[in-house]
Amino acid sequence: MEMSARLRQVLFPDGYVWFVFFSALDIMLTWVVLHVGGREANALADRIIWRFGLPGLVVYKFTLVVLVILICETVGRRNRETARKLLSVGIMLTCMPVVLAMALLALHR
Repeated sequence: MEMSARLRQVLFPDGYVWFVFFSALDIMLTWVVLHVGGREANALADRIIWRFGLPGLVVYKFTLVVLVILICETVGRRNRETARKLLSVGIMLTCMPVVLAMALLALHR
C-alpha cells in the first residue's frame, strides 16, 4: 500500500461515526434540558455555556471529539486493541449523558 493512501485511512471509521453521533446528541439534548429548566452537571461545560452559549458548547464538545480521535489514531498505530478499547470507553461515556438527558426529559413531561 502506498504511504499517502495509508496515512489517509482512519483506524475505526464506524466507531468514530458513533462517537460523533452521540456527541452531537449530547449537545442537542443538553441544550433542550437547559431550556426546560435543567442544569449542566459538568462544571467546565457549564462555565463555557454561561460565557459563550451554544457556539461555545459546540466548540468545546467537538474539540474533545477531535482530541479523542487523535489519541485513538496515535495509540492505534502502536496498539490497535488498546485504541479500540479507548474508543469503546469514549463512546460509552458519551452515551451516559445522552441516556440521562432522555430520562430527565421523559420525567419532565
